[in-house]
Amino acid sequence: MIWAIVPAKLGETSKERLGAVLAPELRRRLAHAMLDDVLEALGRARGLAGIVVVSRDAQALALAQSRGACTVADSGGGLNASVQDGIEACRAHGATGVLVAMGDLPLLEAADVETALEALPSRGLVLVPSLDGTGTNLLAARPAELVRPAFGPGSLARHLELARDADVTAVLQPCAGAALDVDTPDDLERLLAGPPRTSSQRLLAAGPARAIANG
Repeated sequence: MIWAIVPAKLGETSKERLGAVLAPELRRRLAHAMLDDVLEALGRARGLAGIVVVSRDAQALALAQSRGACTVADSGGGLNASVQDGIEACRAHGATGVLVAMGDLPLLEAADVETALEALPSRGLVLVPSLDGTGTNLLAARPAELVRPAFGPGSLARHLELARDADVTAVLQPCAGAALDVDTPDDLERLLAGPPRTSSQRLLAAGPARAIANG
């Protein structure tokens, strides 16, 4: 039984690296829209028994509940502490495995989640890299307690190293829809390159980010 975990580090300081091109309110709305896109994809994916969202943002927790997800209050210990809290919550629900999805993947598709789950060994990890090949945007693990969260800049190499040290099988599984996490103006341009089909794209399509993308 695989449960998904989404750490949602939202609030007034969401996506500060976009501060040069997006006002704080639009950054906040974008962060929530991306979380909604992730939850929508997870909700449609076959093979998941449930979803846990970890956040201290009241609107994010309300959104998660509206999508049928369980919620855990973020203790403020950082991203990896949030993931660990999510793992414990999933295990309390009887999870035998987990899939960790970052909350800022606006192009994530149910098929990406299903691909990661299909590649998951009976004991091991699946790592889905970020677009630049250095981050970990999805991580699946079976059993659930096998995960040692090491998210943040350069996380893919750290997760691979931890797997090697523990003699654990780690499968690298690129997934196009999971590759883009939005942190910079260049990421915004990539997000706006296609037709607006997700909540995030629709939010930005007629706004300041569209003007930036069009030069």
